[in-house]
Amino acid sequence: MPTRTGGCLCRAVRYESAGEPQFALQCHCRDCQLQSGAPHVAAVRMPSAGFRIVRGSPKRYVAKADSGNEITRVFCGDCGTPIYVQVSTRPDIVGVRVCTFDDASWFRPEANIFVKSAQPWDHRDPALPAFATYPTGKAY
Repeated sequence: MPTRTGGCLCRAVRYESAGEPQFALQCHCRDCQLQSGAPHVAAVRMPSAGFRIVRGSPKRYVAKADSGNEITRVFCGDCGTPIYVQVSTRPDIVGVRVCTFDDASWFRPEANIFVKSAQPWDHRDPALPAFATYPTGKAY
């Protein structure tokens, strides 16, 4: 089981994430767009049992997602880097922002999600499945 490390831009917050991604995605929801300042966010759903902050004390912002679920967005309070999200109905997973890993070269997205909010000028790989909201049918 691989352990990947990562953290924020200023390195005040560092984490370790053990295990394999359960789902690799590119999210186009408006909340991710607003938090990142980008048209979509690359993220992986990782087992929360293998995820831990090893340095620093990130800040949290809690809001309601489009689904109505409570979503906690965790970020560095010093440099503002978004690090991960956690949905109240899925405490067993964390959605880690891929580019916060020290080495993100292994990432291969499986799908684009929340494309109902996708920016028309953002290029999406037509070979990847696209879902208007969050896909159903798999245990994410």
